[in-house]
Amino acid sequence: MATTRTFCRICEAHCGLVVESEDDRVLRVRPDREHPVSQGYSCVKGLALGALNEDPDRVNQPLKRVGTDRWVEISWDQALEEIGAKVRALRRRHGDRCVAHYAGNPSFFSFQNVRFGAAFLEARGAPNHYASHSIDANPKFDVATQIYGSSLLQPVPDLERTELFVCLGSNPVVSQMSIVQVPNALARLQAIEARGGRVITIDPRRTETAAKVGEHLPIVPGTDVYLLLAMLHVLAFEDRVVDARALASVARGVPDFCEAARPWTPERCAALTGIDAATTRELARALYAAEGACLYMSTGVNMGPFGSLAFWLVQGLSLVTGQLDCEGGLVVPEGAFDAPKLAGLLGLGGEDPHRTLVGGWHRVAGAFPVGALADEIRVDHPERIRALFVSCGNPAHSVPGTELEDALEELELLVSIDLYRNETARRGHYVLPATDMLERSDFPVSWTSLQVVPHAQYTEAVLPPKAGRRPEWEIFTDLARACGAKTFGPAPLLGVLPRLNDLAGRLGRRVTPDDLLALLLRWGGQTTLRELRAKPEGVALRPTRGGTFLGRRVATSDGRVHLDAPRLLADVPRLEEHAHELGARADDRLTLIGRRQRTSHNSWMHNVERVPQGAANVALMHPADAAARGIEDGALVEVAGPREAIRVPVRVSDEVAPGVRAVPHGWGHAGSGLRRASRLGGGNVNRVMPDAQLEPVSGQSIMIAHRVSVRPA
Repeated sequence: MATTRTFCRICEAHCGLVVESEDDRVLRVRPDREHPVSQGYSCVKGLALGALNEDPDRVNQPLKRVGTDRWVEISWDQALEEIGAKVRALRRRHGDRCVAHYAGNPSFFSFQNVRFGAAFLEARGAPNHYASHSIDANPKFDVATQIYGSSLLQPVPDLERTELFVCLGSNPVVSQMSIVQVPNALARLQAIEARGGRVITIDPRRTETAAKVGEHLPIVPGTDVYLLLAMLHVLAFEDRVVDARALASVARGVPDFCEAARPWTPERCAALTGIDAATTRELARALYAAEGACLYMSTGVNMGPFGSLAFWLVQGLSLVTGQLDCEGGLVVPEGAFDAPKLAGLLGLGGEDPHRTLVGGWHRVAGAFPVGALADEIRVDHPERIRALFVSCGNPAHSVPGTELEDALEELELLVSIDLYRNETARRGHYVLPATDMLERSDFPVSWTSLQVVPHAQYTEAVLPPKAGRRPEWEIFTDLARACGAKTFGPAPLLGVLPRLNDLAGRLGRRVTPDDLLALLLRWGGQTTLRELRAKPEGVALRPTRGGTFLGRRVATSDGRVHLDAPRLLADVPRLEEHAHELGARADDRLTLIGRRQRTSHNSWMHNVERVPQGAANVALMHPADAAARGIEDGALVEVAGPREAIRVPVRVSDEVAPGVRAVPHGWGHAGSGLRRASRLGGGNVNRVMPDAQLEPVSGQSIMIAHRVSVRPA
């Protein structure tokens, strides 16, 4: 029996795991109690990786669709030859722009996938890269680009030293934390209280986090931006503690930033948010007075109507109260190597000149908003998208509305590189089997500068790939060659590695992405790949300190924080329009919010036998709302949006505020290749949302605070 130390790559936490295997089969997965950061913590999903590896519904050989719904296994050579021929023909007729790529959520937890997927597209001279972060995190990346100069400069909470943690739209007990790497977030939040600090959860639902630690402030969905504005109003215009002159050396636009809050008094905002003026003032003054305080927002705000302005306010409030770049506040880790600097050298992370054909949407963190993809497929334009490669993603299932599902049917070529034949793949023409996280080596490149506790860890592949599964970097390299990609140019990886391997093959050695990783780590100067291989539990990196970011590592043209970013200031007038809409609501519809589940992770973990799904797709409704509609606990209800309706069971509970409807996402797998998930039932809540309703600053798909009708089924 072999025992291998590795780490999970389902979410940002990257918890340490120990895998026991024999004859290339997983016997057991358990938490690594000796891991220096996760210290024996892991969620049930991470412990099910062996079941994921063995799932009988996994795609193990390339598949080709024949006719409308029959799939046949083909060889890799045939798949590559046929796909390559189709792409070359499309490019000859329509140009490079007719090809696109979409990277799903699991892609960003694979060093090989995230870089080679983008390089595959760039090597063909096409800008049409789409990614799942435009479904849940675009505001953070776009605002960081505007005010800090790089999407990779993401301040993280210094949880080990803070005395006040204010959490907006996040549920760390269930989902850890987004765009932050911190395993066992609950233990760290409880430690804040244990040392005399405060934890405040601001959410329309009394989440599992709010129930276990700290204080809970219920808020009207989608109105967090008004609470933040009211807090800034108190500090700038009532207490007058914001000193723009003192901040001028590290930031510009502080007066413009404060001016945005002038109309939004705590009393005015209380009518919108449901949080009274006295509480707002106390919260603002506590933020200013604390010796280390963290404002943190996540998907519950990102996915709302003002995700970008809210993140701008979180960063700006932290700056003007002295809580940015200070111990106990928000800090900016450096990581094992300087990822923002590397991104700048590669032309990534900053403002992007590319625009969509329809709407002129810009790319955020290298990707167009996926909410614009349907239009780019259907537009009457010679360069419209005709071929789409989807890597570890399910946009047909995860994008709001139904328009994209229909648009995918119009593609001349749809290729899915994935573990399963999911709802997107079954609309396609080919499915190529990828490795899972136990079958590839990895290093968390995307998260090295987002760690609360800085450390570096590398893992070898625990198992060899089963059957015909291949690592993504090999798939993309072979596809690039088959499709006639440029071997040199903006994406040299795809040209250099094959050529190096041609030379190295004569010496009996293969060049892999790990060789590139070794160079990056040496460049970083804190550790080496050799050291990480010798210490599979990982090594500690330099602790993150305050005073190392402002005036030193801000990547804007003048090295200052740009609080007067033009696109953000231009969106401020929309606040008045939205406030008027909120005040004019008079119907009996409920406001929709999402809900994470401990035993669920988007749609791709629903099929894993070892992950208990329990009562799967159950929605939450306040007792008063249920009584008004004659709905009893456990009843089946219909949730209806502008075009579609779904049926889900309901749980009547006061953990949601009156007027709020909470429905888990990712369900409704009938007709897919996910047999177990199909049997679990449920409905896809995204289908009741409007098509292509995008937040105007970042292109984020708006998925929070839609109005829906609820009635007995």
